[in-house]
Amino acid sequence: MNIRESIQSQFSGKAFERPLFYTRKGGLRFELSLGGDWLDQFDLALRKSHEICEEIFDKEIVACYRIFSNEPLVSSISTFRELRNIGLFPEKVKEKEHWLERVTVDEGWIEGETEDYWHTIAIKLPKSSLKKLLWCSMAQDLGVKPCPLVNIYLFDLTKGVEAWPYDVRGMDVIGNKAILSQLYKKFDSYLLDYDREMMDTNFG
Repeated sequence: MNIRESIQSQFSGKAFERPLFYTRKGGLRFELSLGGDWLDQFDLALRKSHEICEEIFDKEIVACYRIFSNEPLVSSISTFRELRNIGLFPEKVKEKEHWLERVTVDEGWIEGETEDYWHTIAIKLPKSSLKKLLWCSMAQDLGVKPCPLVNIYLFDLTKGVEAWPYDVRGMDVIGNKAILSQLYKKFDSYLLDYDREMMDTNFG
């Protein structure tokens, strides 16, 4: 089974739906930043997301880079050059896959006559890449460099867990209920209060 098939199988074809927390019963939503200036927000979000993900991932991370475009993937070469320059898109890796998905009308992205797609590049990286992956996830809204223009989803396909650090505001985690239960208990103070009742029902 390749990476795409494994992701589709384990997450019922909903691994990239947004917001991720609401696509699958029994997920977690973490609040990462708590106000302050942009540097305070970035620093706190990076620290908290890294602390949580250290508990999720062991040796290997499957990173999926998602690009929304109506152009061939080659048009995003500058983005992948930026990822390569910081070690997140090495030329030699164990596994790398690319697939294309037509954006459906009900996603609300289609306007006019253009055909829009999600390009997904899946790549296996060592756990030592974690902080860089989180940095790039947090950096886009703030304009902190480097900030390659991709949505980044992180998977441990052995454990069956997915983390989506969408920006400095928060991170969604879905999948293996036993592992999520441990995260729920250990990082109780990081849970987003807005959705706490739902999480308490599932794990409390």
